[in-house]
Amino acid sequence: MSWYLEQGAEADVVVSSRVRLARNLSDTHFPWRLNAAEAKGVTERVSDAFNIVAEDTERGLLNVPLDSLDDINKLALAERRLISRNMLKDDLPRSLLLFSDEKGGVLVNEEDHLRIQTMRAGFALDDALAEADELEAALENLLPFAYDDKLGYLTTCPTNTGTGLRVSVMLHVPLLMRKNLLNQLSKRLAQAGYTVRGATGEGSSAICDMIQISNQVTLGFTEADIVKGLSQLIQELVSQERKYRLLLQEEDPVALEDEVYRAFGLLTSARRISFDEAMNNLSSIRLGIATGILKDLDFQTWQQVFIESGAGSIQLRAGQELSLNQINEQRAKFIRDIFNKRTNKGE
Repeated sequence: MSWYLEQGAEADVVVSSRVRLARNLSDTHFPWRLNAAEAKGVTERVSDAFNIVAEDTERGLLNVPLDSLDDINKLALAERRLISRNMLKDDLPRSLLLFSDEKGGVLVNEEDHLRIQTMRAGFALDDALAEADELEAALENLLPFAYDDKLGYLTTCPTNTGTGLRVSVMLHVPLLMRKNLLNQLSKRLAQAGYTVRGATGEGSSAICDMIQISNQVTLGFTEADIVKGLSQLIQELVSQERKYRLLLQEEDPVALEDEVYRAFGLLTSARRISFDEAMNNLSSIRLGIATGILKDLDFQTWQQVFIESGAGSIQLRAGQELSLNQINEQRAKFIRDIFNKRTNKGE
């Protein structure tokens, strides 16, 4: 089962947790110096090693050479958080190696030779880190990783050198956004060594009132230090968001109910809807689930709609390239069908 079809801890605020470990092969040029033939060799070596690990753990395996996919399929993978936007480029052979449950895998020839990653629904950094470490150790027994006794693991970006660990948590914080606390929050987190990004990664905006918080530096810190520091920050933000939600419910419950039901009515009736409009209304839907207003919907259903409403996923489901109007029409139908089915609301 895909990670986003599950419900994790602190699900009313925390959407997902992700762990990435950057590693490079010691006997090969780093990705930015690779030619196509060398990059292909890296994908083959890492794939062979991953196959062995998958067999040893008796987990199903998906091996996806990205140069064999069209743009729609690659975009759909990015929308499902399985590859980064950087991997949509066609400049080098790249691969996605994935366990069949989609909770763990390796990005090959992204910024580094290997980006070992694990995903979980909700707040589950410890669990995600444990699996990432286990996968990394198994691969290191089969591949020579670039390592320096003083610096630690060597990476393309200096800020990843050391443990090579990037941990991130995605949060739904509509009330913190409405209180205009994001800029203040970003400055405070930057001083503590963390960064705030939009829901789709670096350079993206905070669509659907969601943000990602991750560590900026790994050198000089242990994995435990990084996870502990981020976990403390997340718990603080969860408490703040819940506080403001409670205040809103106490001060003007009708206003909140009106917002939620208006969003629900639009999403269960619209015949054409843009991505931005869908995301704006989906934020109100998630808030309605979290506050108990929408009792017939759950976070798993919401996450499926959120993840699979992008242009890539819509066109992949249709089996063909679509015009913008057709994408918006198919998106509206997809959302209507899921929400109406879950709430037994006829059309």
